[in-house]
Amino acid sequence: MIIGRPLTRIVVERACTSSASNLNFSQKRHQSQLPSFVNHFFNYASDSYITQGMQASMDAIHSTGLPWGLTFVASGIALRLLTSPAHIYAERLFAKRIHATNFIHQAVLRKIGERYHLKVVPNEDGTKLTLATKDEHLLNKAEELSQEHISKYVIENHLQASRIQNLKMFTVPIWVFSSFAIRNTVGGDFTPAVPGILWVPDLLVPDPYLVLPALVGVFGFVNLFSQRFIYPVKLSTWKMRSYDAVLALFTVVAVRIMMDLPACIPLYWLVVSITGMAQNMILRHPRFKNFFGISKLPTDSKTPVRDLLLMRRPQM
Repeated sequence: MIIGRPLTRIVVERACTSSASNLNFSQKRHQSQLPSFVNHFFNYASDSYITQGMQASMDAIHSTGLPWGLTFVASGIALRLLTSPAHIYAERLFAKRIHATNFIHQAVLRKIGERYHLKVVPNEDGTKLTLATKDEHLLNKAEELSQEHISKYVIENHLQASRIQNLKMFTVPIWVFSSFAIRNTVGGDFTPAVPGILWVPDLLVPDPYLVLPALVGVFGFVNLFSQRFIYPVKLSTWKMRSYDAVLALFTVVAVRIMMDLPACIPLYWLVVSITGMAQNMILRHPRFKNFFGISKLPTDSKTPVRDLLLMRRPQM
């Protein structure tokens, strides 16, 4: 008995040491799979004051009694609500720009039409107004004059497309830093227990079937598609194609990184993606648009989710 107790203690200590070594090796293995420049960015973002502040906020939410898994979900929803005013304001500016563009374009065409005795009619695609003539020189001059007046109005009223888009995109760094706050929480000196559900028994290890990272990618592309789906005019400029390509590349890279991270991080980003899509759908509904003071657009719909699923695009 005197010898048995120390031997039992030694066996338990060796088992604990072995488990800790395996955990550390697993963490290092997943970290080593990332490119070196990504690791440098990870180190910077982990120590950022923004990250530390968000981590403290998550600790405060957890202190209310929520388990860590639900804390991360609640943090994503709360952060979406806190950043929604920027998106709402961007939608107000966007609607104002569309109405102003249409009004100025129509006014210019009417003036030219009165001078040359031409009617103003919809184009073949039905997406915008044009003059009822085959004179390409006159059509080009009318378009040129229209764009000149529109550009002047847009600049004077601060309705640049880049400004509107930046209002929507400024939240992306916030989501990135918040995910590092989660990473700090689950990778700190005191690692909390984060039990999982269904196919992920532990949210502190990567998703074994990569379902969560895959869902993040799917919803990311759905969000990108829904933005183009509800846009009231066809955009085929190289700027918009480049913008779409950058977002698509960012989504693919993010999914690849999340494959090696604890499952709680792709779970958090899944909440971010779902709430983002819900926000886009809500701001298409006429009742919500009226409540937030957003001007009506042809793409408004009382059934935005059904329209997206049925790939139904409102006509101009």
